[in-house]
Amino acid sequence: MVSLSGVLFGTMAMVVVLSVFNGFDNIIQDLYKKVDADFILQSKEENLFHVDNQFINTINSIDGIQNCSEILEYKMLAEYDDHQLVIKAKGVDKNYLTVSNLHKHLILGNYLDGTQNFIIVGNGIFNKMSLKLLDFEKPLRLSFFTGSKTLDLNSAVQSRSFYVSGVFNTQVEFDNTHIVLSIHDLRDFLSFSRLCSSIEIRIKDSVNYKHVEEALRTKFANTFVIKNRDEQRPFVYKMVRTEKLAVYLIFSFILIISMLSLIASLVVLLMEKQSDIAVLHVLGLGLRKIQNIFLLIGFSITFLGGLLGGLSGLFFCLLQDKFQLIKLGQKSFFIEAYPIKVDYVDLVIIQLIVCTLGFITSYIVSRNKKLYNY
Repeated sequence: MVSLSGVLFGTMAMVVVLSVFNGFDNIIQDLYKKVDADFILQSKEENLFHVDNQFINTINSIDGIQNCSEILEYKMLAEYDDHQLVIKAKGVDKNYLTVSNLHKHLILGNYLDGTQNFIIVGNGIFNKMSLKLLDFEKPLRLSFFTGSKTLDLNSAVQSRSFYVSGVFNTQVEFDNTHIVLSIHDLRDFLSFSRLCSSIEIRIKDSVNYKHVEEALRTKFANTFVIKNRDEQRPFVYKMVRTEKLAVYLIFSFILIISMLSLIASLVVLLMEKQSDIAVLHVLGLGLRKIQNIFLLIGFSITFLGGLLGGLSGLFFCLLQDKFQLIKLGQKSFFIEAYPIKVDYVDLVIIQLIVCTLGFITSYIVSRNKKLYNY
């Protein structure tokens, strides 16, 4: 019973922790979906590249693509009153509404309506610089270095006034680093022709993600880097996968420790059953078959403990997901309780780990001839 309980609670803990971890992972992915496109195209050769209607039509002609948007990003200095901040100006075209969900996360004002020199800013920038909506008396000044070789500072720096028409809140670092404006205003400000830093792509909900990715790589892999959602945030997703692997390793080690109770139980059982083993041997049962009996007993204890632990963990996860029994220690403005997402692949992997450890442990103990003293 002790060995069964050890396996049961170890398995249950592993199921619950991994489900909570998957819940946080799901929240992170949902947060970045607010600002990240399904795919982006960036030039392999240079930071900026020229686009035309034929190029855009070629992208839109790929089966499964809903729309694409021309993007131009440029680092600038933002000034308002006594506040200064280095930000990224992101120029977007009218198709950005169908590519990104950013317009759904405005907390103040309105989205870009085509009015010249109107911008929307992240909540972090809005607060850091103490900005005001549509402040026509004190507009936000954006400046950048032209790169011209001159000692005259006025010629080397270009500045223009912009007016904040809206504030977005995505709850990721985008709020603290970006302002969004019309790509036509940004190109005019930079004196650029139809240049882009990237193309953001949105696919239809009903299509296969991998098929669209393969089609994009087939057409553009020679000249462009194609990035999916994971590749757009490599550090975030690598960190998530590394932490999940660490959870597997830590709880596998805990299960290995819990197998010590199984070893003890099998050893005690063998010592108690020496007379019964002797009777079976006299009746003609070979040593290997007697060893298989105790191997089966040990594996059965592990399998039953793993099964009950998995079901108990799944039941607890369902309760937490429905009733939010365990709250987070600190208040959050978008999540109150520990999130849960049950991944049935994880459940299968956990059962395989438990059964494998149980079989190895039972095999080592049952095959030890020193324990058969009949």
